[in-house]
Amino acid sequence: MTRIDRRRLLKFSGAGAVAASTGGMAAILASGRAPAYGQSTSLQWLKFVDFVPISDQLLRGKITAECQKALGIKLNIETIEGNGIQARITSAIQSATGPDIIMAINNWPQLYGDSVADVSDVAEEIGKAGDGYYETAKTVANDGSKWIAAPFTILGVLLTNRKSWWAEIGYNAQNFPATWEEYVAAGKKLKPKG
Repeated sequence: MTRIDRRRLLKFSGAGAVAASTGGMAAILASGRAPAYGQSTSLQWLKFVDFVPISDQLLRGKITAECQKALGIKLNIETIEGNGIQARITSAIQSATGPDIIMAINNWPQLYGDSVADVSDVAEEIGKAGDGYYETAKTVANDGSKWIAAPFTILGVLLTNRKSWWAEIGYNAQNFPATWEEYVAAGKKLKPKG
């Protein structure tokens, strides 16, 4: 028995449908042109569940609809809880299947640098429109020769320190630890205090 793969099956079934609906192969040949097929584009986006549920609703609703309307792209959103996304990304890369767009955080683009597309054109355009990027964004999203991710946001992760605790171990605003080693040493003094 001759094996028919999916591509051949689709090719044959598509030609048959066109022939049946247009009056047969003679009508196609008489027109002098190949039949036109409706082309559609879809993108799969993997992201972690938003901390604000209404954001995911907005993305799946109005934003997805506007994407279809304005760009002709069907945007498929796959959300996963934050602790599971790393395994899902790794699985997709290892199997060479999965989403077209992945929402990554921290240094994740560097972890998968050999498996992602060069997005320099997109990242440069966004950067120019927004007056450039912070160095942190360049560090995590650029491998030194190309953009391996398009920066999305920078969080202002600010640490709050209790001045009285730092004073107990001999530090104040004027002599706060200046190096990583000093910071670790100060942490070792603070840890036993709870």
